[in-house]
Amino acid sequence: METLGADEAAVIARDASYRAGGYRSFEYATFTAVFGEVTALLGADVAAPRDLALACAGVVRPSEGSLSVVGVELASGERSPRGLAGVGVFSGMLDVSPELTVEETVRREFRLRRAGEVDVLPYLAKHGLATHAEHVVSSLEPAARARLSGALACAGGARIATLDLDDPFIGGMSTSAARDIVEGLRAFAEQHAVCIVVATRDADIASACDEAYALDFASEEELRAKTRAVRGTRFRKGPVLMEVGAV
Repeated sequence: METLGADEAAVIARDASYRAGGYRSFEYATFTAVFGEVTALLGADVAAPRDLALACAGVVRPSEGSLSVVGVELASGERSPRGLAGVGVFSGMLDVSPELTVEETVRREFRLRRAGEVDVLPYLAKHGLATHAEHVVSSLEPAARARLSGALACAGGARIATLDLDDPFIGGMSTSAARDIVEGLRAFAEQHAVCIVVATRDADIASACDEAYALDFASEEELRAKTRAVRGTRFRKGPVLMEVGAV
């Protein structure tokens, strides 16, 4: 697989939509996510950002439009290179064992991704989980669960990592805690040139990311209101990158 660096496009979506029978999820999604940054997918409901994040990892295939991941057109049925994408916890689809410790859970993910034996503790420290290494998953508070989901998504050298901050596994989490987690993900993405895609319904969380894309008009208005209060925050509306300064 070709080595791609920071600021290069990892995911390019053009009018991507997902419908299956009577089920409708994201529609006409157009955005670009790059290596070295965290991109938020913001939606008024859980399904659209969650499904689009899974599509970026190759788990869900768009039924219409285009979704290109490192040049591979996933909407046409092509598969992304093995080991390219990683996913966090998506309940009911990609779960974790509640009786395992954090260290055991992450070590298992490294093995599943064929990364061999690694020293997991320094990796956990990068995700703010060093002091939770011996805690069983079922005992974790929401913020630690969110960090664990991020650590699993990025494990084993994944270049594209996706997670859902609204997943039931995480549960209720304060906005300030979520923004702290996003800051940690941004630092990891920049340091390791990883493209991290985050699904969320919270505009405060989305505005803390490097880029944010609203999947519906209500989310767009909410994100616009939030970013007006944050100097230099940017968000994507369709194919146009909009700069929003402080007021």
